[in-house]
Amino acid sequence: MLTKTHTNIGKGIAILLVIFGHILLELFYIPTFIQSIGVFLFLILSGYGITASVNSNPENKKWFARLKRMKKIMVPYWLVTICKIIALMLLGVLSVSVAVIVEALFFDMNKTIDATMWFILYIIVWYITGSIIFSITKNKMQAIISFFLVASIFMVFVDLPNWAFYAFGLPIGVLWNSYEHTFLKIIQKIPGWLYLALFISLAIASTSVVHSFKTAMPTTLLAALLVLCFVYKVVAHNSILEYLGKNSYELYLIEGFWLYSTGFVYDRYSEFTNLFLYLGLLTGSYLLWVVARKILLQSKKIQNLWTT
Repeated sequence: MLTKTHTNIGKGIAILLVIFGHILLELFYIPTFIQSIGVFLFLILSGYGITASVNSNPENKKWFARLKRMKKIMVPYWLVTICKIIALMLLGVLSVSVAVIVEALFFDMNKTIDATMWFILYIIVWYITGSIIFSITKNKMQAIISFFLVASIFMVFVDLPNWAFYAFGLPIGVLWNSYEHTFLKIIQKIPGWLYLALFISLAIASTSVVHSFKTAMPTTLLAALLVLCFVYKVVAHNSILEYLGKNSYELYLIEGFWLYSTGFVYDRYSEFTNLFLYLGLLTGSYLLWVVARKILLQSKKIQNLWTT
C-alpha cells in the first residue's frame, strides 16, 4: 500500500511541479501544463487519503470529521490571506474595503488577491461531497460510481474551467485506494525506469506538444499516475521531498502570490534575475511563515483551533 512516506513524497513532487510550471508560464512565458501534473497529484492523493481515512475509522465519514479537516485548511488560508492583503496594501496595488477582505477570506472568487486560490473551495467541495457519499453508502462500488458522477457534473454543468479540467483527479484516488491490491500487483510487474521515462516524455509533451485543454487533461492525469507508480516502486525515502510534502499546503498558499498578484516587480529585470528574485521572495515568505506559525502555536487557543 501507499505509506505516509509515499504520500508525502508524492506531495513534495507535486508542489515542485506546480512551482516549476508557474515559473515557466509567468517568468519565461513558456506555455506549459506541467503545473497541472502537480495539481492532479494533490487530488489523487486527497482521494486516496479520504478513502483510507474512512476505511480505517468509519467515524471519519461523519460531518464533524470533515469539518475538522476543513478547519486545518481554512485557518492557514485565512492567516496567509491577511498577510497577502497587507503586502498588496504596502505595495500600493490594492484599495482595501470590507467587501474585498470578506471576498478574499471566502475563496477570492474574483481573483482579487491570488488567482491560484481557486483550489481551496474546490477541495472543500470535494471533502463535503466525500462526506455525503460515504455517509449514504457503505458499498465500495457505489461510492466510486458516485464520485465519478459528481466529477461528470463538474465537467458538464459547472462553468469553471479548472473544476472541469481536474474533475477526475480525486475520484481516481478513491478508485486507487479501493482496489489498491490489484493495482499494486500490476505496478510491481513494470520496471521503475519505465515509469520515469514515460513521465518525463509526458512532461516534455505537456510543454512542447500539448496546447489544448482537451489533450492536456488526459496527458497530465496520466503523468501524475506515473509519478505515483514510480514513487511506490522506487522511492522508499527522500528527506527533502518528504519535508516539502509535509509543508506542501503552506508552500501552495504562498507560491502563486509572488507570480500572479505581484508580477510588476519583475518588469525591470532579465528572466534569470527574475527567477532568483522570485525564489528569494518565496523562500523568505515561507521562512517568515514558519516563524509566525511557531509563535502563534505557543497560544493554547490558537493551537487548539489550528491542530485539533
